[in-house]
Amino acid sequence: MRTFLIETWGCQMNQHDSEQLTGHLLKAGLRPAGESESPDLILLNTCSVREKPVQKILSRIGELAGRKPQPTIGVCGCVAQQEGKKLLERSPAVGFVLGPGQNSNVGSALHSLRQGERSVLTDFDSELEVNYRTIFRKSPTRGMITIIEGCDEFCTFCIVPYTRGRERSRPFQEILNEVRHIVSSGLHEVELLGQTINNYQCPETGKGLSALLESVAQVPGLERIRFITSHPRYFDDQLIDVLSRHTNVSRYLHLPLQAGSDPVLRRMRRRYTRSEYLDLIGKIRGAVPDINLSTDIIVGFPGETEDDFESTLEILEEIRFGQVFAFAYSPRPGTPAAKYDEVVPQAVQKERLQRLFAVTNRISHELNQLQIGREVKVLIDGPSRRRDSDWQGRADDNRVVNFPKAGDLDVGDLVTVKVLRAGAHSLSGKFQRQLSNLRLPILENSSL
Repeated sequence: MRTFLIETWGCQMNQHDSEQLTGHLLKAGLRPAGESESPDLILLNTCSVREKPVQKILSRIGELAGRKPQPTIGVCGCVAQQEGKKLLERSPAVGFVLGPGQNSNVGSALHSLRQGERSVLTDFDSELEVNYRTIFRKSPTRGMITIIEGCDEFCTFCIVPYTRGRERSRPFQEILNEVRHIVSSGLHEVELLGQTINNYQCPETGKGLSALLESVAQVPGLERIRFITSHPRYFDDQLIDVLSRHTNVSRYLHLPLQAGSDPVLRRMRRRYTRSEYLDLIGKIRGAVPDINLSTDIIVGFPGETEDDFESTLEILEEIRFGQVFAFAYSPRPGTPAAKYDEVVPQAVQKERLQRLFAVTNRISHELNQLQIGREVKVLIDGPSRRRDSDWQGRADDNRVVNFPKAGDLDVGDLVTVKVLRAGAHSLSGKFQRQLSNLRLPILENSSL
């Protein structure tokens, strides 16, 4: 076995898991497969948050099993944790199953397979240990860092506590060392990750996220810090204070609301009310007026009435998020909500989702229009998806910005752009000046 490929579904956590898996496979002596090569090993790094994840993975396994020669298939991530041994029983093509808490043991799973044993590794360690020096960072502009894993909230719709385990935080100094390591390698931005990141607590000192951000923000050469995902219950005044004082902490905040109706929030077990969420938004915007807010919304949760849904539309109009990630509810196995009665018909879910997107797209467009004429600082991510003659990057507030290529600019450069046009999902403008050009080489194998 010489070459490998990783296919990744899901959120930033899954993407970063794939970076960790890649590092361990490189250490084990494998190399990424080239575009013209058939990989000897294919890892499916899976997500179980969205609808019908098991069916999608089984379908993909079937496709890969039909290849000649047939690759070795490993299933990793949240579906692996959720299904465990069932995946081996459903398909003889699956060589091993590896939960998200077992990324470092992918080499052991391969060794067992060579001995004729198909292994299932789905245990959670009581401590979160990460060897950041083995991580193969794919992005040439930003580095992701897991600071807390798992979740203790047990919202009735969410499978994360079951697939990623209980909360485990990494030591404060270890995270700070990883930040410095990333910056010294030439990256301008770090993205701190955790399912409930603002409930981070150092296992050695008890320090929380606000103290961590305070220290990370002072690392020389670090231009931008993002963190995701926050829970409204743990967003305290100390964290707001750090946001207001440190300009290199991104002017972007993702704060899941899920629903604008108190009865629905109670059934979801979110443990905050509509008014408490609104009060929090008022505090944040009072301290950081230029903050760009995004959120998650679940449409058609069991028992959601038309009045409940209207309450959600009303709060979206009131808060005016820059971006909304909305999904129709679908039950996840083993969660309390999967047993709830009063199921909202799919046709109703779809109709409500369309109405919601009509509102949120309009609001996003209106907010983006306010950016016209402003100069924004942009970190170049790569060529624009629209045209090769343009660059694409993100501003400090996470808005996507496109602008024509100019001079000798390249991926990883930090520039200013004057915004000339705005749509619902991106801005377009003109290059003004270059701020810095620390860069890493772009990785050629984009399918890792």
